[in-house]
Amino acid sequence: MKKLVIMAMCLATGALFAQTPQASCDDCSFTQMTSGIRGAVDNTSDITQKGILNDANAYQIGTGNYSIVSQDGDNTLGAGNGGSSNEALIYQSGWRNHSDIKQDGDNNSGVVEQRGTLNYAKQDVGVGQAENNDASANQNGLLNTSFQKQRFDNNSATVMQVGVSNYAEQDQNSGANGVAGSVAQINQSGTDNEAKQAQMGSNNNASSTQNGFDNTSSEDQTSVAGGAFSNTSTVNQDFLLWTTGTGNLACVTQNSVGGNNTSSITQTNLAGVYGWTPGNTAVVTQTANLSSNMSTIMQSGGANQACVEQIGN
Repeated sequence: MKKLVIMAMCLATGALFAQTPQASCDDCSFTQMTSGIRGAVDNTSDITQKGILNDANAYQIGTGNYSIVSQDGDNTLGAGNGGSSNEALIYQSGWRNHSDIKQDGDNNSGVVEQRGTLNYAKQDVGVGQAENNDASANQNGLLNTSFQKQRFDNNSATVMQVGVSNYAEQDQNSGANGVAGSVAQINQSGTDNEAKQAQMGSNNNASSTQNGFDNTSSEDQTSVAGGAFSNTSTVNQDFLLWTTGTGNLACVTQNSVGGNNTSSITQTNLAGVYGWTPGNTAVVTQTANLSSNMSTIMQSGGANQACVEQIGN
């Protein structure tokens, strides 16, 4: 009888250890703001430039302004292979403004400055094997949205938002030959802001800095063959919270073949140990094939949650 009991205990223990543990991770979902034209159109600006070394500037103040800048390297009416060293600057102040910058080619620069409420900024950069492009958006106010997309090598994208309920999204793809990689950065200050960044290619570098509470940051990186295969993600979130609101949420997902994944998340509750509820949440998922994963999470205050899942071989 004793042998049967011992055997049963061994079988139960073996079954217990045979189970694969699963980390309990929160969902880093987004309530994406509506894209497209915001409200009525009072002032309309449409600038189209062909060739190289072009400079476009639009300055609008009021309600429902609409500005488009399109710069292409082909001097014919057809679509070209991209321009070079073009610059575009849009400044809008008011309510429900819309800006749209489209640049093709190398060494282009696009800047959007918006002040007010319910503004929308979009930049679409790159065609062919475009390189060395820079896109930046600076928004100050409420319910503003920024979308920036860049294609191919050695591009840089930056979004700075100050206010409440702002949304920023950046998408970079350096392709299979993306040796130089891309850099994406989002800085947000305020409450209920959302930052989303996606990078595919080689040698990706993404960073997100958020100051306030109820903020969410998500970074998704996938490296492919082409040079330095590494993914690097850095998230910094600070908030001062005593009894109201909720903490910040940071999610990082990294996938790499032949290169290393590195993730660093720092979440600081400036209220100290007394700011316990509800705390911050950090979620990291890393998958590396023929390479390694490294995750660092630093949290202060109380009632924080950290979840890390790593798969490598």
